[in-house]
Amino acid sequence: MAENYVVDFKENKDKLEIDFSGQLTIANISKITERVKSNLKNPSNVLINVDNVDNLDISFIQLLQAIKNSGKKKGFEVQVSISVSDDISSLLSHAGFLNYLKEKN
Repeated sequence: MAENYVVDFKENKDKLEIDFSGQLTIANISKITERVKSNLKNPSNVLINVDNVDNLDISFIQLLQAIKNSGKKKGFEVQVSISVSDDISSLLSHAGFLNYLKEKN
């Protein structure tokens, strides 16, 4: 069965770029988390791009927070760039997460 989400990793020196798209929901979060854990070595910077999202939920937001927490603990900077539909953006904004997710750690 084809996955309905995409997680891509691009490394450039000690910068890691992670691109997320598709169904970023609890149904896929364990697989997404495992992919992130296996690729998150010791970068000095992590840039997270969230784009072409069909759906996302709190489990994905928790994953982003876990990556930010790892950055604080291990000393790497995390930046999050989110480009989602107006509906998802409104939902994130009303829930209080949109600006929070875009903050650097």
